[in-house]
Amino acid sequence: MKKYFFVLGSNKELSLAELSAIFPENKWQKFNSIVISEFLLELEVKSLISSLGGIIKIGEVTKEINLANRHSLSENVKKELIQSAKSAKREELLGKFNFGFSFYEDVRVPGDFFKLGLAIKKDLKNIGISSRMVTSKEKILSSVVVEQNNLISKGLELCLITDKKSVFLGKTLAVQPFKALSRRDFGRPQRDDHSGMIPPKLAQIMINLVRRDDKDYNKKTLLDPFCGSGTILTEAYLMNFKKIIGSDLSAKAISDSAKNIDWIIDWADKGKDKQKEKNIFEVFQSDILNLDDKIEKNSIDYIVCEPYLGPQRGYKNFNEVVVELNELYSKALEVFYKILKPGGRVVMIWPQFRAEGKIWKISPDIKSFKVFPILADNNDSIVYGRVEQKVWREIVVLEK
Repeated sequence: MKKYFFVLGSNKELSLAELSAIFPENKWQKFNSIVISEFLLELEVKSLISSLGGIIKIGEVTKEINLANRHSLSENVKKELIQSAKSAKREELLGKFNFGFSFYEDVRVPGDFFKLGLAIKKDLKNIGISSRMVTSKEKILSSVVVEQNNLISKGLELCLITDKKSVFLGKTLAVQPFKALSRRDFGRPQRDDHSGMIPPKLAQIMINLVRRDDKDYNKKTLLDPFCGSGTILTEAYLMNFKKIIGSDLSAKAISDSAKNIDWIIDWADKGKDKQKEKNIFEVFQSDILNLDDKIEKNSIDYIVCEPYLGPQRGYKNFNEVVVELNELYSKALEVFYKILKPGGRVVMIWPQFRAEGKIWKISPDIKSFKVFPILADNNDSIVYGRVEQKVWREIVVLEK
């Protein structure tokens, strides 16, 4: 039995919902920006974090120490670092052993960790290990700092997670692959800033919410009927889905998706048979209202999409927009119900409009779908957005 910690992304509720979907049996010890849970089997953290859009870091909890015992805390921190440095030396890693501290939650950890770090550097020097302490203006080392200073591959980031009684010591094992995510977002050949695009991290979260704890998810068929430039399609490919379908009313969107699919196949470099990889995808132009003429009834396992959210620029009469979108979404859900298999799921985004101190919500007819609670405390949906935004997003999970 091992205990792992997960550092949540900017929308903590959405990050926890993603984790709860992948590990539905786990009980989570919740802090402000971190959750901890026990696992029977050792996690493949590097592959796991690459498929979790809402998780910043994953690490192993090695100790729980009473907050009142300052001496025990210092000694355990020193012991953890020296053991890691000795292990690195045995593996003959080149260069200095780099280490750093990150302090999570609001309770102040006792002790001067800068002085403790200097003392540890001296102890390491006495046993022939050259080291460097990595510091930051913030109390938390960012993923970029951890990665660029080799604190996982050739060093150690020690995280101190504090509640009112205890300090949990944890060593970071993996950080979110920010370079790869940035390249998939900004480096793809076709981007449609005018129509708007969901980022790869959000696409990953939505796919994880729809597949939930399905161990055979990658044998299933996933559809994005509002595919745009193909972000959900390409992220599903990287998550090893074997059948991925995309459609859109716009001919430009279909062209953009096709180019981005070719690019992601080259980027992922899964094998030499590129035509076989291309055959995983089926992308075509279609009005959502006629989609059931092109897709067999009861054939789709998952639908993941961000539909048309209304006019993006200029003056909006939100009352009129809500009426228009209620009609569009209701008709789309009617089509979804026809083409989904029994038990099939939908994860989609519904817009909320916020301006002049008011909130306008859409309320489409969900037909015979049941709302699937996103979190164990019966959250029917999660709403997120920035204060200055007029269009917020509500993530909804439905099941046939």
